[in-house]
Amino acid sequence: MDQQGIIEKKWSIPTNISEKGKYIPGEIASSVRTTIEPQKLQSVAGIGIGVPGPISPDGKTVVQAVNLDWTQMPLKEILENELGIEVTLLNDANAAALGEMWKGAAQGKADLLFVTLGTGVGGGIVLNGEVLNGCHSSGGEIGHIPVRSEENRLCGCGGRNCLETFASANGLMLSMKKALLLKEESWPELTPPIIFEKAAENHQLAKEVLAEFTDILGQALAGIMNTIDVEEVVIGGGLSEAGDQLLKPLQEKMEQYVFPQIKEHFTVEKALLGNEAGIYGAVYASLNEPK
Repeated sequence: MDQQGIIEKKWSIPTNISEKGKYIPGEIASSVRTTIEPQKLQSVAGIGIGVPGPISPDGKTVVQAVNLDWTQMPLKEILENELGIEVTLLNDANAAALGEMWKGAAQGKADLLFVTLGTGVGGGIVLNGEVLNGCHSSGGEIGHIPVRSEENRLCGCGGRNCLETFASANGLMLSMKKALLLKEESWPELTPPIIFEKAAENHQLAKEVLAEFTDILGQALAGIMNTIDVEEVVIGGGLSEAGDQLLKPLQEKMEQYVFPQIKEHFTVEKALLGNEAGIYGAVYASLNEPK
């Protein structure tokens, strides 16, 4: 990608997670060397990497990436030694937040909350154009905000009743399953798009489940807004494909719960960059890394 954000070449390689993912850094390096001609590689100013997990405060190590089976992986050092190019590491949700700020739904804004609603709930907070990373590289882990509930839902983090156990695609389907079971009703297939479709067709139970979903999510996001007071909330991830059917009621719920000074002074937008958000954000972080 050039410094203006134009992608010049894009490719992918399989993710080799054998032996605790130890081959991944070397395979990234060799794929870069074989894909980009040597002369061009010498002119590369930096490499930005979005990683599915927290990065150490010094920006050098991947603390943990569960999907890759990494713990304390010194990714920056390995790739810099292999390629001789400066590497910038950041969490993938934070990368996506920066990407949406630079080239996506929040272009021109410096303060935003980025939320991904997929199998879990991820987040990135950008204040004054910079990612809020926190002391333990866990700033923006909004999926683990506790929810008060009589239910007892186990989260992948080991906690109970985290936001993502209710407000993710998996959480939504679990809520719908429970509601259908109570009413002794069954559907041939159950997916988030089907739930939104049924609600649009005025199916009472689907409407009730979605209303509860947006209420729980709206409360959590309003709490964050009351803490950081940003101008835009960007919603990405698979559930954002529901568009206004999700975003409008969500904004209404947030308006209900936010502090009066914030009310009607923020927007809720659908993310624009999809899976490329993290690519743009990683490059942006690399370009803006203090040299």
